[in-house]
Amino acid sequence: MLPKKKDTKSINQINFMAILFAGLFAFLSAFLVIVNEYMEFQKEIKVIEENYIEMQQKSASAQLNLLSNITEYRFTQSKSLPKEEIYQKLKEDMAALMSQAEESQNYVFLERDSGEVLYRSFSGELEDTRKDIVVTKVYEPLGLILGSGVSTRNIEDVLAQKKKDYQDKIINFVLKIYMLTLFLYLVSTIEYRYVSDIMTREIRFIIYSFKKASQSYEFIDMEKIKFEEFQEIVTHANVMIEEIKVKNSALVDLNSNLEAIVEQKTEELKRSVAYTQELLEKQDRFVKNAIHEINTPLSIILMNIDLYNLKYEKNPYLLKIEAAVKVLDNIYEDLAYVVKKDRVVYEKAVIDFSKFLTERAEYFEDVAEGNKLHIVTNIAPDLFIVFNDIELQRICDNNLSNAIKYSYEKQPLHVTLYAEKKSVVLEVENYGEMIKFPEQLFNRYYREDEARGGFGLGLNIVKEICDANDVSIEVLSDASKTLFRYRFAKG
Repeated sequence: MLPKKKDTKSINQINFMAILFAGLFAFLSAFLVIVNEYMEFQKEIKVIEENYIEMQQKSASAQLNLLSNITEYRFTQSKSLPKEEIYQKLKEDMAALMSQAEESQNYVFLERDSGEVLYRSFSGELEDTRKDIVVTKVYEPLGLILGSGVSTRNIEDVLAQKKKDYQDKIINFVLKIYMLTLFLYLVSTIEYRYVSDIMTREIRFIIYSFKKASQSYEFIDMEKIKFEEFQEIVTHANVMIEEIKVKNSALVDLNSNLEAIVEQKTEELKRSVAYTQELLEKQDRFVKNAIHEINTPLSIILMNIDLYNLKYEKNPYLLKIEAAVKVLDNIYEDLAYVVKKDRVVYEKAVIDFSKFLTERAEYFEDVAEGNKLHIVTNIAPDLFIVFNDIELQRICDNNLSNAIKYSYEKQPLHVTLYAEKKSVVLEVENYGEMIKFPEQLFNRYYREDEARGGFGLGLNIVKEICDANDVSIEVLSDASKTLFRYRFAKG
């Protein structure tokens, strides 16, 4: 029995983490919308206050001009009278003016240049008006200071009413936003859980059937499998069970008559060895077919995401899914390469490295965006090498995937290609933690950070390809960034 790896996770655990992340994202988005509404309200309050003050300033200035005109008229009509009588008439004019004015926050006052207050239309001290809007004007013929003011106390009442209205509005808005968010979240969660539960049940049924088949050689019931991909796997498994069952029956018969027919069965035993080898080859084909079947759902998911993006705006949830699928696709390509590398001859050809690297960087752009990164390319044009395109893709894809996986968020990822004498140099640089054990980095199954996931095959595949093609590797890492540099022979 194989020991269970400590870093393995069940489908239910992955589903729970995905649903939890989706919920947090949905409610955070709603919170940001509410914060934006609040900031807009603060701007509106500021505009109301500024407009109110500007209007009151105009009112005070207009009233001062009227007061100045009255004073000028009274002085012109009463030049022959003593100043005290003129002052008295001015006070009467002001009192008449204020009695005719509608109820408002405006007021006027009259002072001598010595500071003596002759008239004011409000009760209290002048110091009480220091926060109001006040304008004054000196009338030198009579040695007077004319003043007009407007109280700003009403602005607090206006703002208080505005805030109350906004509070009612924002409460209603918050309820609607969160109810809509909760509804959409519940619908998507139910749909996601429904599909995941079906897949989980079928996987558990297949595992249970394999265990049962190992004891009683019973076939797996195809009627209980709904997904075509799982049906293909079960079909191959049933063929293996049938062949193993026949072989086991033959071995039982052989053992029961061994003493009597040992010479006769010797030849059959040789054929049995050949037959067993055939079974192993079929098992190997089964593994390759199973890996191949993984590619079908991945391709379907990517194709449907592309079709959705062509028809609608980019969806942040689909962006995350597309990034995850591309990571799975890269793992699939690594596994496929490991299975085929000893049986397939990878022919070399002249490759436009500049165009090839540009396409691979564009492919991983969504993966980088899903991890809150962005790729910055500096690729010199028309650089050619003699290489196999599948092996070159493994080098490029594994370096780009690892750079994204181990980079800090919101940091650039630099991809550079340039010529250097007789070499073409590829550099992939990211900002992240320092590599602790660079001498172990290219070992199979080694992972610098166990929490990041993966099989630990990518860089080992890169090392094997580079060694076989005379490509030099250089790794530079410090506390802030890591650089992988590869030197290819020019084509």
